[in-house]
Amino acid sequence: MKRIGVVFPGQGSQYPGMGKELYESDGKIRELFQKGDEVLGYPIKDLCFEGPEAELRKTFNTQPAVLLVSYAIWMKLREVTGIEPYVVSGHSLGEYTALLVSGFFSFEEALIITRKRGILMENAYPQGKGGMVALLGPKIDVVRSVLDEISKSDRIVSIANLNSPEQIVISGDIIALKEAVEKMKGEGYKKAIFLDVSGPFHSPLMKKAADDLLLDLEKIKGRRLIYPVVFNFDASLSKDADVVKEKLYYQMFSPVRWEECIITMAKEGVDLFLEVGPKNVLTNLIKRIVPSVPCYSVETRNDMEKIKEIVG
Repeated sequence: MKRIGVVFPGQGSQYPGMGKELYESDGKIRELFQKGDEVLGYPIKDLCFEGPEAELRKTFNTQPAVLLVSYAIWMKLREVTGIEPYVVSGHSLGEYTALLVSGFFSFEEALIITRKRGILMENAYPQGKGGMVALLGPKIDVVRSVLDEISKSDRIVSIANLNSPEQIVISGDIIALKEAVEKMKGEGYKKAIFLDVSGPFHSPLMKKAADDLLLDLEKIKGRRLIYPVVFNFDASLSKDADVVKEKLYYQMFSPVRWEECIITMAKEGVDLFLEVGPKNVLTNLIKRIVPSVPCYSVETRNDMEKIKEIVG
């Protein structure tokens, strides 16, 4: 029996048309999307299927949309293959999908809290004043040194994602970001890409948003975890429902330690990774982090049939 690590994507994997194939071919999936519309009070399925892209890209729409599509794919994958995860995780927003799959959240709770999380993140910092930059081929010691030098109380820039040996993301005040990118040019990275996001996510500038989100998280009772979860905040593995809210709180203004999360899963004995959700962003990262462990992205019915053959 294979030890399967199931991971769920975060913001940036969305695109108009995601989930439409499953919706059109499966009555249970149609019911799930219709329930999503009812819970949120607006046609989230139309945003998923038709866009427009600019609306879908807004954080408060992206987060429940990606969670909904990823969960729908998971439900169908489990029906087709009968697989049970050995351990689950997710990248940023994807951690909420992992917790939904593991039973901590109900479907309704997961949609509502990710919508609220998106609103808080969108409003946490003035539009256009914060951002994020992906650094390819980073020299981490140089990056840390420069960020420490530049960051001040009113002009913060910090590491937001430790995605793989070849990619990290920095986040913060846009002026400080530009200064850091310029200062590190030629010695801190091979290429810098300014990301199309609405704020300085996973930086200390999200602390107030995290405080507000915690108030909503505390209203959710939470349930026993069916599967162990590896958390972004510290790459720890736990099946203890009592730690979940604290981990989600700190995750919002701390670096996503994705490389460490995957290494933790591999050390726990995972011998097959499945990325369940739109696109294959995490699959590409995992292949760089642990190239010896097979990883497949699962989005379409054809993908599911392929996985069914692999897992027997």
